[in-house]
Amino acid sequence: MGDKEAFLQQFYIPYYIFEPQAVMKSPMHIPECPVIVFINSRSGGLTCVFPLAFNPGECNFQVFDLGDEAPDKVLHKLYHNLETLKSCNDDFASEIQKRLKLIVAGGDGTASWLLGVVSNLN
Repeated sequence: MGDKEAFLQQFYIPYYIFEPQAVMKSPMHIPECPVIVFINSRSGGLTCVFPLAFNPGECNFQVFDLGDEAPDKVLHKLYHNLETLKSCNDDFASEIQKRLKLIVAGGDGTASWLLGVVSNLN
């Protein structure tokens, strides 16, 4: 594993966290700063940058274009999956939830939109 891949591992979230029917693989380590990226594609070339940085060679399930998916649906699904996994004693899911960060790429309106969604999640 190269330096770039080792660095990016600190941000990756295993696919099974997003899709409950996915096969759970034992994670090698808990990422220090797992992230979800929301991009407003109307803000320019950002859609080209983030997918290349996150999960290269795989589906980019940590990067969401706000033109394609509403953030409230994405986050509700993610938190529902995390709660389900935690109820099955998945300590890894619990740590992901504690450490999870959001990256919002867009303007002031995009940032305000995501802040509103997050505050409504309780």
